[in-house]
Amino acid sequence: MKNIFLILCMVLVAGCSIDRAGLLDKQESGDLNEALVFSSAQYTKQFLTDIYRRLPYGWDDNVYLDAATDDGEARPWWGWVNQIHTGAWNPTSVPDKLKRWSDYYAAIRACNLFLSKIDNVPVDAEQYMSTEEVRARMKYEALCLRALFYADLVRYYGGVPIITKVLDRNSPELFTPRANLQQMKEFIIADCDSAAAHLPSKQLSADYHRVGAAVAKAIKARLLLQLASPLFNSTESGPLSPWSWGNYDANRWKEAADAAKDLIDFRDPITGNLVSDLVYLTTTDPNYLNARNSYPGSLKAMGFYSVFVTRVNSEILLSFSRKGATTNELDKWQLPGSMQTEGDKSYTEPTYNYAAAFETKDGYPVYLTDDDGQYLIDPATNEFVINPKANFNPQKPYDNRDSRFYHSIWYQGSKFSNVTFEAWRAADGSYGRDYQVGYAHTGLFLRKFMDPKNISTGSNNPGVLSGGTSHCFPLFRLAEFVLGAAEALNEFLPDGADRSEAIAQLDKIRLRADMPDVKTTAQRNGWSTTDKVAMRKFIRNERRVELAFEEHRFFDVRRWKIGEKTQRSAYVHDVLKDKTNNTFKYTVKLWERRIYESRHNLLPIPQTEVNNNPNMVQNPGW
Repeated sequence: MKNIFLILCMVLVAGCSIDRAGLLDKQESGDLNEALVFSSAQYTKQFLTDIYRRLPYGWDDNVYLDAATDDGEARPWWGWVNQIHTGAWNPTSVPDKLKRWSDYYAAIRACNLFLSKIDNVPVDAEQYMSTEEVRARMKYEALCLRALFYADLVRYYGGVPIITKVLDRNSPELFTPRANLQQMKEFIIADCDSAAAHLPSKQLSADYHRVGAAVAKAIKARLLLQLASPLFNSTESGPLSPWSWGNYDANRWKEAADAAKDLIDFRDPITGNLVSDLVYLTTTDPNYLNARNSYPGSLKAMGFYSVFVTRVNSEILLSFSRKGATTNELDKWQLPGSMQTEGDKSYTEPTYNYAAAFETKDGYPVYLTDDDGQYLIDPATNEFVINPKANFNPQKPYDNRDSRFYHSIWYQGSKFSNVTFEAWRAADGSYGRDYQVGYAHTGLFLRKFMDPKNISTGSNNPGVLSGGTSHCFPLFRLAEFVLGAAEALNEFLPDGADRSEAIAQLDKIRLRADMPDVKTTAQRNGWSTTDKVAMRKFIRNERRVELAFEEHRFFDVRRWKIGEKTQRSAYVHDVLKDKTNNTFKYTVKLWERRIYESRHNLLPIPQTEVNNNPNMVQNPGW
């Protein structure tokens, strides 16, 4: 029997557990069964909360999904990340991080079960579900979550079987074929629109982490951008199917732009206020991030830092928040072992491919790239070709960069809690304290999501981390949709057309980072804001810089169909120390050749599903 059969047909019996969520785990829930759960307002609420635990989050296995892209590398380079980089995966052996099919169908089954029962659960004035209004809200939360799981399946696989009820082992729906893109679009948007019409604009207080109308609109906007992108929206992939529209239609970009703007402009019907807004934070205090930490960026660009360490803020629509009110667990994971007593961590390391994407603070790209953002290589040095307009000194590579660079990356000579990063090697075979011997070493460490303002290490080196912060990993934040609106508008408009509306969206992001606005940047670099290709290149790089390590790059390179060009080489920053004069020589070096083929643009359907369902069609190339 196929995996999907087993997942969709799971029956709640005494003492069993559902997948990995644990609501009905006997140790926790005793002799709960389906009838008992849905006769109790208390247990029904717990069941819905259990579905939230199935949401994706960035800290899976301590390694971010971007480690499987050109932006990152896993320090322990074996495991699922290496499996992806070496192309050693197929329908029968899928990397652990990418086993979404079973996880999401288990979540969808839970949503379907909840939706089939919620109307008959009695309200209880003493419990969370105390009124009919709360019951209705919970119902549409489940509908919204189901849309979220299906929309994420589209990002991974394209069209999938649409299941809307709880099945048993004899249900004919077990042999449901994969829906085509039109069917997926109609189904998911219907759920999103229904949820948005019935949920509060944004949940507040103790319910802050529950979905509201803004999240439903966000799911819709993300889906439509995915469906408008070249991976699906082209004439190259055959007729209408689970992986192709069968044609190109510019109006799909218009739909995506309209959905993103609908979210951006969404106002609470009661207060009239915008439901979401970018976080802007300016300070005049040069030691705002604590004098013990280096930060050579702009004091006007603190909003980019703040959004990830402030649990409740105007920009986050839905997030995964790590254990408890405050923690420093994430910081331990991203710092090398030399910085703290937890041993070697730095599970995800940024590559130099990623570091090189940040412009100078004056808006100049540091290196020359082609239209897909792939760095041009100097055949004489095998290094990236420097942009002659940037006034960039490769031996002072970390000077005068976009402030987001300093919020995102630790590098040779930067300082955390008065401890300087030493990522160098020397000709005599010695190494700096933070050089990763025997593991992947990129010369860089991930600072994004960390809170050096409120977390520090003691005087011992390594020291014990102290302090904590409200880390939150964004599942949906407004910046994604501001950039999505700009991208979709640019693609919809013909070459040469005025792009003021797209520019206005981009300038919101640039302003927050204290970077030159789009027109100034274009003028300085000699390209026109009416040039579709030039704007596309700029927008994609802005998206890469702003949304890095938030699980977007993995999907972006696929939906743009640039993986075969951009995902085959990972570069590091080699730092060679001359001990005679205590100077450093910086060199861009190839770290790894990676495997990426066109079939990797979509994940394979698990082979067990194909084998056992005669109507299940495998993705192309698998």
